[in-house]
Amino acid sequence: MSGREYRIELAGNPNVGKTSLYNRLTGSFEHVGNWHGVTVERVEKKIAFDGDGIVLADLPGLYSLTVYSPEESISRDSILNDKTDLIINVCEVNNLSRNLYLTLQLLEIGAPVLLAVNMIDELKKRGKKLDAEKLENRLRIPIVPVSAKYKADAKRLVEESARYIKSGKKRKTELTYLNKLPVKEFVSIIGRNAEAAGLKHEYAAIKLMENDAYVTDLLKLSDAQVKEIGKYGDLQPVVAAARFKFIDEIMRDVIVADNSLKRIAEKSGKAGFRGGIAIDKAVLNKYAAIPIFLLVMAAVFAITFGLVGKYLSELFGLFIEKCLYDPISNSLASVSCPAWITGILCDGVILGVGGILAFLPQIVLLFFFLALLEDSGYISRVAFMTDGFFRKIGLSGRSVFTMLMGFGCSATAVLTARGLEDEKMRKKTVLLTPFMSCSARLPVYSVIASAFFAKGQPFIIFGMYILGAAVAIMLAVLFEKCFKKLKSGKLSFIMEMPPYRFPTFERIWQIIWNNVKIFLVRVGTVIFALNVIVYVLSNFSFAHGYVVGTDYKSIFEYVGEFFAPVFAPLGFGNWRAVTSLLSGLVAKEVVISSIESLGGVSAIFTGDYAALSALAFMVFTLLYVPCVATLAAIRKEAGRKWMLFSLCLQLSVAYLCSLVFYWIGRLILSNMGLGIGLALLIPVIVFCVCVLASAAKKKSLCGCKCAGCTRGCPNKNKNGGELRK
Repeated sequence: MSGREYRIELAGNPNVGKTSLYNRLTGSFEHVGNWHGVTVERVEKKIAFDGDGIVLADLPGLYSLTVYSPEESISRDSILNDKTDLIINVCEVNNLSRNLYLTLQLLEIGAPVLLAVNMIDELKKRGKKLDAEKLENRLRIPIVPVSAKYKADAKRLVEESARYIKSGKKRKTELTYLNKLPVKEFVSIIGRNAEAAGLKHEYAAIKLMENDAYVTDLLKLSDAQVKEIGKYGDLQPVVAAARFKFIDEIMRDVIVADNSLKRIAEKSGKAGFRGGIAIDKAVLNKYAAIPIFLLVMAAVFAITFGLVGKYLSELFGLFIEKCLYDPISNSLASVSCPAWITGILCDGVILGVGGILAFLPQIVLLFFFLALLEDSGYISRVAFMTDGFFRKIGLSGRSVFTMLMGFGCSATAVLTARGLEDEKMRKKTVLLTPFMSCSARLPVYSVIASAFFAKGQPFIIFGMYILGAAVAIMLAVLFEKCFKKLKSGKLSFIMEMPPYRFPTFERIWQIIWNNVKIFLVRVGTVIFALNVIVYVLSNFSFAHGYVVGTDYKSIFEYVGEFFAPVFAPLGFGNWRAVTSLLSGLVAKEVVISSIESLGGVSAIFTGDYAALSALAFMVFTLLYVPCVATLAAIRKEAGRKWMLFSLCLQLSVAYLCSLVFYWIGRLILSNMGLGIGLALLIPVIVFCVCVLASAAKKKSLCGCKCAGCTRGCPNKNKNGGELRK
């Protein structure tokens, strides 16, 4: 490429369509969603345009250059580094006035800005139009109305951006509201500090007025400077009011009615809006919201793992068997191939990998329905309606987004937790997300449930998902009440409530493909290699080589028998079950291929309580470490200490829950009344322990028992006497 290389960044509020535009411009498949925190790191890609190269970057969403979360810091630092030729500030036409608050801050620092007003097609459906020329004259920056759905709009955006960069023009917006603020006075006080910190004088002054902690720390003000600045009082609301007043002025008559679009609005926009209100009355109702959500998810699981998904998976499995396994097996037998080679190729590779691939239709179905719920705007409402409850246990509605992403890939979901502003809440979310059942566990549930509970398979699998969520919630309560290091501070929750939209095929395909791609890559690399390793370890010994058909023990049998007594109280204390769990530490999909290579479900779960043992095994699979990739993600987000804590926590919780589940199940089978009574008693005991622990903690806050205390105890009155409660 012989031309010049330009650097362009996409910046804007969360949920304005930055990532959708990025995908459209670069042909990428980055995840998009209707909530804050989907983009948690800076991603970039180089594209060619008109003989030049453009490095296009997608920044995490932020509302202001005063930031409150790690991913917002990434955007702020990138914007302030002055290495960008152009910032495409993406705004959403339905919330343009609010989005312009960030635009003004970009203009305040003198950044080269082009304003892309997205979702312009939705404005047309409401019978209105944007007077882009009027807005451009007032802001004195290029305005490009676009819709990320259309390639033509994306192409025009690139053309306008390249034209503006090449023109070399530096348009300067007259930000008249700054004249009403003491910017010059602040600059005279902190000018040298700003220069030493590498900050622009005006930017440092305005951020100091806004009480920006980041800038305040960088300036290293003296006591005299702090005293001088303190004379001006709290200017944060004054600055905000000045910006919004200016926005009101430039937005006057910018969005106006268009009679030519009236019929379109009557047919689509207005009707859809009324319908959305009607739906929200039900799905956001404080009594009906949760039951509706559970019914929706139950229907999804019934279709995915019931007749439709099960039929498709069986059909795909039959195809693998008839078109791959049988022909290759017969061909190898016809040339008298050694048994161990046939075993590795056919049983280790084809049946091992193919057995997991057979569940691809169910995985596609599951993510198809989740994509519908996400892209329609319903998932954002789930976060909204659960925020009140989650806030009581030290989380927030934004934690729901991370935990729901855990249904796909635990490792990826953990990384999205960096969007949470409170450090302790972020750590809790990172620790709890692995308990959500990821897609890698689906083959384990499906095979075991179909073997023992064929008719109730969808309900068993749905129960596993509910159990994982319930365990996560109980642990959140425990952390909040009993662990000071994990007690959240003051929580905030800013969420975009998107309008209901008809999901587009492209967006649904992106969501499905992102998750299927992860699944296929794991199957083709890690799981392929592990299946070969598992087959070798299960059928070979160090001393005797290939041991199939002999009395000698394989390598895995020796290892499994060593750990088997530990799992005996859980109902699956045999070497086959143990080695399957050990292989699952690397990737959960390998658990089921290990089971199949070791004789199948019927060879592992035997005896009078075989079905109960199988269920206990599923519970353990649900709750113990998802994979080493998840541990690596936890270490990246929370540090090595918390990664080790998470490892111990998951193994302990998995063991305890499986133990309780198995023995309560045996009691119910042998003594119905006693078993059910004990099952009902356990939640009561857990609740009482949490209450007592919380009460004990409150009593010891002052470090004494109050009697005779003279050390400023909060339970003392002003005269030092003890206050009786």
